[in-house]
Amino acid sequence: MPGGRWLRASLRRQLLVLLLPALAAMMAIDTWLTYHALREAANAAYDRSLFGSVRAIDNAIGMAGESIQLTLPDAAMEMFETAAQTRVFYRIALERGGSVETVTGYEDLPLPTGGAAGLTSNAPRYYDASYRGEAVRIAALARPVYRPDAQMRVIIQVAESAEPRAALVAAVWRNTLARDALLIVASAAILVGGISLVLAPLARVRDEVEARPADDLTPLDTATVPAEVRPLVDAVNRHVGRSAAMAAAQEQFIADAAHQLRTPLAIVKTQAEFAGRQLEGERNLPAAREALHAAVAQLEQASRLTSQLLMLARVRQQGGKPAKGWQGQEEPGDAANAAEGAAALPLVDAAALARQVALDYLPLARARQQDFGWAEGEEGGQGGQEGQEGQAPPLWVRADPALLREAYANLVHNAIQYCPRGGHITLWAAREDGQACLVVEDNGPGIPAEERDQVFARFYRRVGTEQPGSGLGLAISREMAARSGGSVTLGDARRQSPPHEGQHGPGLRAALRLPLARV
Repeated sequence: MPGGRWLRASLRRQLLVLLLPALAAMMAIDTWLTYHALREAANAAYDRSLFGSVRAIDNAIGMAGESIQLTLPDAAMEMFETAAQTRVFYRIALERGGSVETVTGYEDLPLPTGGAAGLTSNAPRYYDASYRGEAVRIAALARPVYRPDAQMRVIIQVAESAEPRAALVAAVWRNTLARDALLIVASAAILVGGISLVLAPLARVRDEVEARPADDLTPLDTATVPAEVRPLVDAVNRHVGRSAAMAAAQEQFIADAAHQLRTPLAIVKTQAEFAGRQLEGERNLPAAREALHAAVAQLEQASRLTSQLLMLARVRQQGGKPAKGWQGQEEPGDAANAAEGAAALPLVDAAALARQVALDYLPLARARQQDFGWAEGEEGGQGGQEGQEGQAPPLWVRADPALLREAYANLVHNAIQYCPRGGHITLWAAREDGQACLVVEDNGPGIPAEERDQVFARFYRRVGTEQPGSGLGLAISREMAARSGGSVTLGDARRQSPPHEGQHGPGLRAALRLPLARV
């Protein structure tokens, strides 16, 4: 609705619409209570004047035999004529034998409801009535005649018109109403001014954001922002941080791809040109064949490198910040962010996924004449029977299946690539310390302890390594594991492999650990 959009478009309007009616209702209640309090106060003041008149008449009444004598002083008579500049009526009557006879005054002045029976001498009775076409307030008192065998009472009534007291109440009430209306207007002005003052820090934040260049993604300063708005600014900062991380990841991906693909493509071009020259006139077919094989190898390496770069870009885009080891630093709160992101991932059986990776890489290991197999148990048992699929219980984790498979496959591929022919490679999955642990262990040359942290840096290549590679596999595995709240660690090989010709070094144990999920 247009009205709803107009209202929601402004916080100031919403507060005014919510608070002003409530304030007006409170003022109306206060005015109503004030009006009734004024009526009671005015009646009390004017009734005291009536009571004085009744007492003055009572004190001036005397009895002479069976008749009443009234000796009203001149001051009382003046009071009747000028009291409050209003009309005053009085009546003195004698009640005898159930009948009331007027002695003096206005004979038709009305008695209270119920007649004279409800009047006493202890206190006058006040009541409202209509007399001669106007509203009057009457005070009445009945005093017994103190003489032997007398069954008479003197009834005294004094009335005055109600117009003066009503005019007084109306005048004071109008002043009160004007005061309350002025308070509402002042409150609205104060409310608008207060809202503008409170929202001033937000206006400064807006001006700061508008003044920034397009590539400035630094967090907003929350020092001058009210505490109630700080969570909103913090959420904006987190969103800006994620956007900055994605932008940095895209920039890094472009730089990595340009840097890493340029060299193999140049080599392929050179080798293809060399093969073309050798094929001219069929002068040197062996050299041409060797150049083509080298070009194919370079294309395979470039293809794997492209796949790794694309997978790394996907991890960075989904995970936001790079994991520790990618740049060698870990931002505060990265672990909490990873755990929060992992909670939204699907359930995956890590053991079944690892067994499938073992089956997929079995042909590659056989081509290199390596003893490659899957083992079951907490530490995997002994030996490796090629391609055997175990019956271990599932290890449920929360992870992206494609990313988890790639992370573990990189560890397996590295073991196959760096372990010499005839080497021994064992894979297994186990539950360790409340985590799912996917292990790849070989008896190859291994990695010295002092270099195990460095090999997780991107494009890091150990000195003297002759095997082709990009130096991205371990970095990608660790980052993918961190995306699911896990980690990748390197250590010495623990199992003793059967002695054979493939024993070429101390070996290496690579373990990918992920928190077990509650199923």
